[in-house]
Amino acid sequence: CAASRGARGAWTGLRALAPMEGRASNFKKVLADFESRLRNGAEFVAIDTELTGVDISGEPDTFEESAQMRLEKNCRIAERYTLIQVGFTIVSQVTDGVFSCASYNLFAFPYMGPELLGYEPGFFCQASALQFNAQHHVDFNKWIKEGIPYMNREDERRHLKGAQENGSAEKKTGLLLFWKALCAARLPFVVHCPLDLFFLLAAFERRPLPRKDPRALAQMIRHCTPKVFDTAHLHGALGQFKRLALLKFFEDAKARYDELKESTNDLHHVPAIEFRLEGETASRYSKQHEEMAHEAGFDSLLTAQLFLYLRAIAPTVVKENANRLFLYRSVEFVDLDRIAQSGQAGTSMFDLTRVTLLVAVLDEREGNNAASLAAASGASYKWMDATHMLVVLRASGGAAVRKAAELAAKVHGVQAWMGFDEWRCAQAASLTNGHASTALARSAERHTNGSAPSPPTEAEPDEEDRQSSPGSAVPSEDAASGGHVAAGTHGEGDDGACLSSRSMSGLDDDDDDRGSWTLAHMVLAGAASAACTALVAVILMHGRSHFAALGARFFRRWRSR
Repeated sequence: CAASRGARGAWTGLRALAPMEGRASNFKKVLADFESRLRNGAEFVAIDTELTGVDISGEPDTFEESAQMRLEKNCRIAERYTLIQVGFTIVSQVTDGVFSCASYNLFAFPYMGPELLGYEPGFFCQASALQFNAQHHVDFNKWIKEGIPYMNREDERRHLKGAQENGSAEKKTGLLLFWKALCAARLPFVVHCPLDLFFLLAAFERRPLPRKDPRALAQMIRHCTPKVFDTAHLHGALGQFKRLALLKFFEDAKARYDELKESTNDLHHVPAIEFRLEGETASRYSKQHEEMAHEAGFDSLLTAQLFLYLRAIAPTVVKENANRLFLYRSVEFVDLDRIAQSGQAGTSMFDLTRVTLLVAVLDEREGNNAASLAAASGASYKWMDATHMLVVLRASGGAAVRKAAELAAKVHGVQAWMGFDEWRCAQAASLTNGHASTALARSAERHTNGSAPSPPTEAEPDEEDRQSSPGSAVPSEDAASGGHVAAGTHGEGDDGACLSSRSMSGLDDDDDDRGSWTLAHMVLAGAASAACTALVAVILMHGRSHFAALGARFFRRWRSR
């Protein structure tokens, strides 16, 4: 009780000290307020950024990219562009269920001075990103003329040794002081998508980032914070929401929280939550208008409140998914804890001992109903692009073979079915050879129209993949972790990793007028029983006079692998 009264007294004294917009002219005053709040009972800090660019032309995020490839690309993006605004929201629990939120919207511009002669910083600007920020009322004159200067720790050591001695470094490092105070506080970070985190590492830690060394990257993050919570990853881990965009996700989470709060079912009880906005945060952000969206300070406040709603709705799931980062258009997510131990960049969002991943290559004219047909058959799906659909079968081994055959019979307008790993390998090969259409055509020839999709062989799951949280094990029945693979729904992205699986050549069988029938990548599960089940399925479905020869081919290939 005494501690609680002390915290309340501290916050009462600080309430008048909340200058939230940081510029070069007032950054010392804002920094003092920022440091005071970090020291007075802060629980976590939510972070958002506004940027001069967010992707690299000609390199869109695609499902064929591995987690390692995506990490490298995110590092290059963070090194190529720069910060316009940084938003921090410091959250502290004042009393049970009452959370104080103090937000800061800081303009950031790289330091330029004689110390950097020959090393003057430069950055790219993406036309669409600048236009986007202009549409959301970013003041570019304020950014360039009044942005708080900054450099990273490495440049500070290299260029400002003398300035540290005479005390003139503060005005030159500027925003780096906020970052140092934040890292020293050892508080959890909350972000909505990890790109913000990569930009902060490039701006304040070192450049270039250790893009080819996932373990070094994870250690760098751990040096700054003990935990990172990514609300984009939590979107899928909870599996209850459709819209991933920050404002829409916030609205959906708040609506779900309000629904549970009014419920009389004790199983759905959620704790009370009340937000207390401090100082200028209250005067500027108390009404959540859409026109404030994409100001970094406002978005950091939304991220903080969204996180608190999610934690109230599903505290165990949130706790289990700390240090897991979302990857857009991927079946992988980044597990920082696992990287620190093993150096492996990607972790599967699926337990491949219980589910099977397939890719449906759709006919452009006749595949319009494929998604609804797949959902009606009980499979989960996710659009990969206009002509490819990721399908998740909740089965493995021989059961997956049977379900795949049933699915192929029900879903029309599919040119070819492929195991996900086979499809990704084909894509990687086509990129290497520069002949995408040829490689895909060759793959499609082995999986002709109307054939049963054959799942890849199972990979042995890691211990992380066995956990009950759908982030690393089986997705929830309605949505996958990262969670945008959902039965009958269109998500906005997937996170998780697909473990490599070996594939086996398909069996071809003539079928009179209907063309050839192919069953590629039979799921063996490492056991002869699964192989026998698959062969029986072939025999039962086709009963051709020459099945014995096909069986001999099947087992010769199986033994050779």
